[in-house]
Amino acid sequence: MLFRSFPKPQTRSFVKAWAMADFDKDLEKPLRGRNFEKGRQAFVDAQCLACHRFGVEGGGVGPDLTAVSARFSRRDVLESILEPSKVVSEQYQNTTVVLKNGDDHTGRLVDETADQLVLVPNQLQPDTKIIVKKADVKTRAFSKISPMPQGLADALSKEDILDLLAFIESAGRKNSAAFAK
Repeated sequence: MLFRSFPKPQTRSFVKAWAMADFDKDLEKPLRGRNFEKGRQAFVDAQCLACHRFGVEGGGVGPDLTAVSARFSRRDVLESILEPSKVVSEQYQNTTVVLKNGDDHTGRLVDETADQLVLVPNQLQPDTKIIVKKADVKTRAFSKISPMPQGLADALSKEDILDLLAFIESAGRKNSAAFAK
């Protein structure tokens, strides 16, 4: 990585509820002539750093994105951004507990004893915990909904999203071929 810190987030307005079909033609060709600075800004504005590590910065709630394109295709990365609940790794799944009284709670299972479960509903607020008595539990299952919210890229333009993909694929290297003029 050639930079030490990310820019400050910018407030953006809704652009579009993006779908994979909006990018079909763009995913077929190599990313060339992309804008490094706009990709880095899009990474910040889409709140990626809140949960994901990238280089030496970011959170540890979700997977490290520094070398994600070494393991996944551009299509897979974009799909994870636009449709975060389509494929949720067991490593990051939340647990949903339905109680006998009909209430339900979803969160990361952080502790379990013989008598109780401890869930953290929002990993960005790890001190907020829900304690559930096992005797009150009707069902317990992995949640099919990703902890990553839907729509994080909806305030980005199509060009911003392509710059974001180039930024992620380059592992934050400004000299990547994707940014060549």
